[in-house]
Amino acid sequence: MSIEIRNVTKRFGDFVALEDVDVSLPTGQLTALLGPSGGGKSTLLRIIAGLEKVDSGTISIEGVDATRMSPQKRNVGFVFQHYAVFKHMTVAENVAFGLEIRTHGGLRPPWTPQRRRDRERIQERVDELLRLVHLSQFADRLPSQLSGGQRQRMALARALAVRPKVLLLDEPFGALDAKVRKELRDWLRRLHDEVPVTTVFVTHDQEEAMEVADEIVVINEGRIEQVGTPDTLYDEPANEFVMGFLGEVTRLGEARLRPHDIELTRSPELAGGVAADILRLTRVGFEVRIVAGTEDGQEVSVVTTRAHARALDLAEGSRVWLTPSSGAAAVPAMKPVVRTELAG
Repeated sequence: MSIEIRNVTKRFGDFVALEDVDVSLPTGQLTALLGPSGGGKSTLLRIIAGLEKVDSGTISIEGVDATRMSPQKRNVGFVFQHYAVFKHMTVAENVAFGLEIRTHGGLRPPWTPQRRRDRERIQERVDELLRLVHLSQFADRLPSQLSGGQRQRMALARALAVRPKVLLLDEPFGALDAKVRKELRDWLRRLHDEVPVTTVFVTHDQEEAMEVADEIVVINEGRIEQVGTPDTLYDEPANEFVMGFLGEVTRLGEARLRPHDIELTRSPELAGGVAADILRLTRVGFEVRIVAGTEDGQEVSVVTTRAHARALDLAEGSRVWLTPSSGAAAVPAMKPVVRTELAG
């Protein structure tokens, strides 16, 4: 395992940011830390980077105990939401900065054959990265001449320049508009497939995590709720919190389930169906979103297709029968949150 987090607790005064967190993040994988604001995900990322110290517990990176190791010695690349750039440097100079520091310690040694060779190697690496992030044509521009998405790609190139073992991204696309975020997360997935560095990114955007990550760690109130693939978490949520955080949830009888996991028919012969009347019907693109009222006063949300709604001639006031789909993900409505214990 690339990153092993064992029994980590972190407090800020009386506030417990993380409590006995225990999780493994596999080598070469793109993992999302997903949860609500204040849940502890950014704190965990900063602890992995060495930017925060743990109160108790251990952090291992590639089998090396990094718990007390300085950030500089962890060989970790970090990209913040609000990317820090050197405004007076060009794109190429920004990307080269970490390599210059690592090679010369920030000094400018006398011009020698060795320095010339170092400079050529740095330039080759910068050119390679700018091609990778599709910024070659902007190498000589200043950051102010780039769009927000281009500046974020530049920040990622700079983090990758020193060939880190681990790449950490803290809400990397949070400051961008929805269209650019969508483009960048598609790009990040492709980039990770080309450069398989172990990557961990923080997000509170469920769609972003589901679309990009190989595995998702759901964090809430400083504890891990569940770890798994996007499909596992969506189809087999460990508890009511995970289910609700990863998608819309409705209630039918004593179970909570997803609106698209409810079958709807006009036929009363459907075994186990619950009778209801359509209270509201709204078309959103190819979907039809329905709120149906049951005889015991429940309001149940159902999502179906426009074709199905037309075939059943659905309208407000229509009597329908509702039943959970076969294999639908569901949890009891009042089931308490159970913290999942994860094996090594």
